[in-house]
Amino acid sequence: MNPLYVGIDVSSKSNVVYFMLPDGSKHSNFSVANSHTGSSQLVKRILSAMTSFSLDSVLIGLEATSVYGDNLVYFLREDAALARFNSKIHVLNLKQVSKFKEAYNDLPKNDFIDSFVIADCLRFGRINKEVYIGDYRYKALQNLTRARYFAVSNFIKEKQRFMNILFKKCSTMTQEKV
Repeated sequence: MNPLYVGIDVSSKSNVVYFMLPDGSKHSNFSVANSHTGSSQLVKRILSAMTSFSLDSVLIGLEATSVYGDNLVYFLREDAALARFNSKIHVLNLKQVSKFKEAYNDLPKNDFIDSFVIADCLRFGRINKEVYIGDYRYKALQNLTRARYFAVSNFIKEKQRFMNILFKKCSTMTQEKV
């Protein structure tokens, strides 16, 4: 196996990317927008690196950062051009990456360094199995269902709180005929 290691530090506006060759040397690092266009640019650059160095697989890793990386993971997983290179996508736990970074005690804290650490973590291979992502077409429905559940739960709590305050204010109301 001759993989390209891709470390991605995800944020709401941009994705900072680090390409690492199998021997641990740097191929390149850059930033792309956290959008469909930026994801397309990322895939083109991955494919370019794969062909120019005759690599046969790609390991992609990113930190779990709320919902900011979800669309990127779906995009990379569904890309047909990456699939032919036996691509594997790993969403790494923040704690796992920070503990791995402790081995590099002289590194500063910035997005480019974080993407390097993620790529190096992939290279060492001490990661959990590839991320399982359910069918993304149902993700929006799942989010809406959860939002409705929490809205109804909060409404019930607030209604009960209102009824308690109303009872305190008008406690004799139940004894009088209206």
